[in-house]
Amino acid sequence: KEAMRHLYHGCTKFSRFSFVVNLLHLKLCHRITNSAFTDILKLLAEAFPQPNTLPKSYDYAKNLLKELGLGYESIHVCINNCVLFRKQYAKHDNCPVCGMPRWKDPARKKIPQKVLRHFPLVPRLKRTFLSKKASEEA
Repeated sequence: KEAMRHLYHGCTKFSRFSFVVNLLHLKLCHRITNSAFTDILKLLAEAFPQPNTLPKSYDYAKNLLKELGLGYESIHVCINNCVLFRKQYAKHDNCPVCGMPRWKDPARKKIPQKVLRHFPLVPRLKRTFLSKKASEEA
């Protein structure tokens, strides 16, 4: 349904979904901050004909992908790739193997040194085989 939803009335080049995916790709490629991305979305919403279906912020755009099973799980990783800070290491602030800190600024503990983005397979398979047509083609 999202792939068929118009970005605005009369737009034939992009669906809401394809436009948001393209914008998020640009955000990633050019390292645009979340707040800058939200500001860009607000500007585009004003520029596009009303009513339009642009998400209001980065969080809304990200949730759109998550609802479709395209989300990811962020996992903190040791800077030297020794361990993943999950399961038994989830609460550790330093790597149990090499001793390197998990955080860029250990006093504030907000920004991890390194992050792995895990794209779970099960939601993608469920989404792929959700419709009978897609199941038959696969």
